[in-house]
Amino acid sequence: MSKSQIIVTSRYLKSGSKKTETKRKNYTKYIATRESVETREQSEKYSTENQKKLLNELINDFPEVKKYLEYEDYFSNPTTENASELISTIIERNADVIGNRQNFVGYMAMRPGAEKRGQHGLFNGSDEPIVLNQVAEEVAHHPGNVWSHVVSLRREDAVRLGYDNSERWRELVMRHISDIANAQKIPLCNMKWYAAFHDTTHHPHIHLIVYSTNPKQGYLTKDGINKIRSVFANDIFHDELQSIYQEQSLSRDELKVLSEN
Repeated sequence: MSKSQIIVTSRYLKSGSKKTETKRKNYTKYIATRESVETREQSEKYSTENQKKLLNELINDFPEVKKYLEYEDYFSNPTTENASELISTIIERNADVIGNRQNFVGYMAMRPGAEKRGQHGLFNGSDEPIVLNQVAEEVAHHPGNVWSHVVSLRREDAVRLGYDNSERWRELVMRHISDIANAQKIPLCNMKWYAAFHDTTHHPHIHLIVYSTNPKQGYLTKDGINKIRSVFANDIFHDELQSIYQEQSLSRDELKVLSEN
């Protein structure tokens, strides 16, 4: 299994001033309302000079994009379509830098490609209806840090393993919410989260917002991000991993028998 089959990117949305509150608010709205990049038919045409220039600037500003599945696709096949997909993804996953919390929540819930659950695409662990504007305001004005994660799969893996719908992702997050809370140093009783599934062309993914009701709680390290990535990957690819382990065990047993003869 390639290490790049699942990608998790994480950051926090700052608090502490009127300016950052506004930024959070705009960010929330942004993820709810941003129009998706126009989809194109598969083409072997190489990326344009303007695309290359823009990508160079974006990669310089956000070097972590080199870990994205979309970057892998573009690097191996730099077509106009792959360039467009990568540009769209960089903007989407760094929307909190250019917008704010409230717009970000809105974007998560309403962007084209978001699977709607009623009037919008937000979901959490409760079966109670979620009021988008209320959540956007709640996130925008939360006095502590708010973290955003993006968990992404390749289209073929998402379809093959059944992660091409919001309910499957919701079940996944709910199974591991205690792991996420632990990775972020947040007591489970104080954990709040909202997510939305985006069924994009090449890399279906979820946006996940996490914070503590106690603004003094919560801390995320690289080790914590790795733990979150690990619990998702081990669950999503569980059956395939079990098959690999069984093959390895059989190989060891065969070697043992041969060595004894």
